[in-house]
Amino acid sequence: MDIDKVKLLRKKINIPITEAIQLLKKNKGDIALSEHVFHSNNIKEIQKNTDCDEKTAEENYKLFSYDIKKAIQKINERGIVLTTRESKIPRNEIGFILWPENKNGETYKTIKRNDVFIPTADFEYIIDEFKAVFPLKDPWTDTIEDYFDTCSHNSFNAETSNHILKKIKMITHEDDKVQLFLQEVITWFTKTLEYADYIIIYGNL
Repeated sequence: MDIDKVKLLRKKINIPITEAIQLLKKNKGDIALSEHVFHSNNIKEIQKNTDCDEKTAEENYKLFSYDIKKAIQKINERGIVLTTRESKIPRNEIGFILWPENKNGETYKTIKRNDVFIPTADFEYIIDEFKAVFPLKDPWTDTIEDYFDTCSHNSFNAETSNHILKKIKMITHEDDKVQLFLQEVITWFTKTLEYADYIIIYGNL
């Protein structure tokens, strides 16, 4: 192995000498290609640990000067917005926050944020499925809630949430953006209900 190439590669990317040698061997001594493969693999690793798209992974990877751990942490701390609009960037707006809780009414401590925000206009596509299960007994106060409260907390146990999920799966829409939104909602509920005892929905009106 050409030691000068190893030195040049390590000047471009901060890696151990053994890793530099391996990269160069796999890429036939091509320094530029080795550097590209290194960064490409890191971006894939970020995607794997955050479930984000390639563009988001690459942007945060560069933002934090190619530090994988910092990029992953930042992406996993971001708020998730489920919406029909193209921009998924969180912003101050009226809507509903959904998150999972355990049987003691405690939120789960996870590496990734497990709450989502749905703007009011988008929640309209599914709100009837939540309204339909009322009246419900509030698990924390033992009182009967007669209706879905768009301005406060609503608690749904796992059984009720799964019933609602089945109803949402039956909704179809001719607009592809709406259909994609519905699928994102279904995916979130499906994954979350693998461990959650309750789904809480809070309207911030």
